[in-house]
Formats: sequence, structure tokens, C-alpha cells
Amino acid sequence: MERALYTLFEDYFYKSSPKSTVQYDRFVSLFVKLAKDPCDEKIRFVVSMLKCNARDGALTYNNTMEYVKNVISSYMIILTVTDHIVLKSWRTLGVKIPDYKLGQMAQSLCQNLEEEENIEENVEKWFGVCSQFQKLQTSFLYYLYHMPQEHVTYGEELAEYCLFPMCRGVPQQYQHVFPTVLTIPDVLFLNTLLPPAMQHQWRFCFSTEVHGESFAKLLGLIVDKGPTVIVVKDKNNNVFGGYASENWTVGPNFKGDEDSFLFSLYPEMRVCESTGYNSHFQYLNIQQQTLPNGLGMGGQFEYFGLWLDAEFGKGHCSETCTTYKNYKMLSATKCFEVDCVEVWAVGPEYEHEDTEDVRRSVRESDLEAKAMLQLAGKTLHSEGMDENVDEEWHKKTNEKKE
Repeated sequence: MERALYTLFEDYFYKSSPKSTVQYDRFVSLFVKLAKDPCDEKIRFVVSMLKCNARDGALTYNNTMEYVKNVISSYMIILTVTDHIVLKSWRTLGVKIPDYKLGQMAQSLCQNLEEEENIEENVEKWFGVCSQFQKLQTSFLYYLYHMPQEHVTYGEELAEYCLFPMCRGVPQQYQHVFPTVLTIPDVLFLNTLLPPAMQHQWRFCFSTEVHGESFAKLLGLIVDKGPTVIVVKDKNNNVFGGYASENWTVGPNFKGDEDSFLFSLYPEMRVCESTGYNSHFQYLNIQQQTLPNGLGMGGQFEYFGLWLDAEFGKGHCSETCTTYKNYKMLSATKCFEVDCVEVWAVGPEYEHEDTEDVRRSVRESDLEAKAMLQLAGKTLHSEGMDENVDEEWHKKTNEKKE
């Protein structure tokens, strides 16, 4: 646990007793007040605890943010020390925990606080609406006090619930040094924004570092994988992306729902959630003359909040985006060059709705090959043939039944 947080708790434990002993009821009450009490009671307790430890008893933006950062850091320390299988699935790949990222995450969680000298009233309002930090503080305290928690199935593993996802699907040759743009705080930040059903596992789908710079390859590895997190790094080192809440399919229409969001991870951490103004959440298309060819999230044609062109290596982020609130341009420049792209499928394994269509042609099942043909301008001569095959197959089946 971070020393500053330990000191804060220590001041509470020994407030009415010698420092050689801790009263049992006071030890237990800290857990109850921070993890079990109603939200408004938690708020008052956190504020009073921070004020007691603050200079001149005045709560400030800086000591509030420092508390948030220490909770985040201590949570990761406890999961590391206890060798939690979920965090370990990322750490063994060489994914780092940079200190500056802990600060960025704390700043992001505290972004609605006004930077004033005495912000007690604002802290109370902030704590009441910042569900991300409430979840973090509660989970941290359960591990700190070794309190039993619900066991969750992370893919094939059963482990105590935590706010990290199990990392799966990384190729064997990258099991110790995986070339990812993500850090551990990035994963925690994004995972706590996902719907609860999507938080238990992330499955690696695509990376330019692993699969090369190919839109056809990207297409073949993300279609029919379910909801996904897409992470982009541009040549100016900005890191950003989006959560696509629905399965990717190629077509002329927008898909998705209000669970979708855009995000920035560097130079700052922030999230842009749905405004409800329109449903332009996710779009994927290729080989069209009158429609954009590529992958887009938010905004409108030619003015996407995030756009990756089918001519791989190019993209753009619009200066405004009506689909997502608190939006500001994610990339360093409006039109950017791609440095790398990563895609992770999240939540349970995706199951196709049409399970009886086992007679699909190789042309349809190999989306990557199809995309490469279309991007090269080749005609797919077998298009439209399946309807005839299906009709003939059903006719023969009915004849057998008769």
C-alpha cells in the first residue's frame, strides 16, 4: 500500500488510542464506512478523513487527487503482492505500470472537480457521481481487509472478482514481451468504463506490431468477434480509440448503441460518452464508390470522431462530434498517420445468431481473403450463388421428408 495512504489510515486508527495498539472496532469501522455505508455516508467520511490530514484542515484539489492516485496505486500493489491471476495475465506479458499514468488516471477521475483552494462541497458532488472511483475504492478495501468476494469465471479460470480483465489470446511467441501500446492503468481505466458483462476478459484480435499494416487483415480478425476496444497511436504519439458495443459487420449503415464511447489515453486520459443525439456509433465498409471505405466511430461521413481509412496508414479525427459528449479532437492533427493499431474483443466469446448456416462458402468464411480481393478491385463471381444453393438444398430436404 502507498505510504501516504497508510499514513492517512494510521491517523484514523490511532486517533483515540496509543500507537502501539489499534482498537478492533475502529479497525473494522474504516472498512464499513468506506465500503459498506450508503454513498452519502462514504462521502462525508472521506472528506472528514482528508481534512484531518490536510494542512490547516482545508481540503484542496491536490490532496483529493493525491488520495485518488494512492488508492489506484495501492490497488495494483495489493493485486501484485497477492499474485492475482487476472493482473498477472497482463504483467507476465511485460505490460508496465508507469507512475505518470497513475497521475493521469487520477486527473481523469477528478476532472469534474474545480481547482479551488477549498473544494469540500465540490468533492461531495464529485464522489456521488464518479462511479469509477467508487468501484475502485470498494474493490481495494475488500482486498486490503481480505474480505471474501464473489468468484468470477474469467474465460476458463475462476478467481476472486477484481476490476481488471483476464488477458487472453496473445500469441505464444509474445508471452513475455508483448508489443502493446497499453499500460496497466490504461487497461484498468477502460475496463471500468465497460458494461459489467464485458469486464471479465479481453481477447487479443489484431495489432499492427504482430500482424502488419493491412486493413484486410484487420477486417478479417475483428469481424464477428463481438464488442471490441480499438486503440490507435498516431505518429505524434497521441493514443486514443473507441469501444464498439456491437459486433463488427461490413455494410453501409451505422451500428452500435449508447454503451459505445470514444477515449483518449495520451497525452491525457478522458472518455467521451454518448450524447443520445444520433446513433452513428460504428461503421465499417469497403470497396464502395459512393460511401467511405474504412472504419469509423461517431460523427458522420467524412467527419468521423475516429476514422481509419481502408487505405491503411491514414486516418482522421473531426474537430467536433455530435455523437459523443465532451468530445475534443483525439489525434494531434485532424488528419493523422497511423503508428500502430490494436483491437481487443471484450466480454464472453461471441456466438453467431445464425448457427444453422454451416454451408457457407469459403468465400464468405474467409473475410480477410474477401477483403483483399475487394480492395484490389477484383470481382467476386460467386456473389449471389448461395441463394440458389439454399433453395436447392431445402427442396431436396423436403423431398426426402415426403
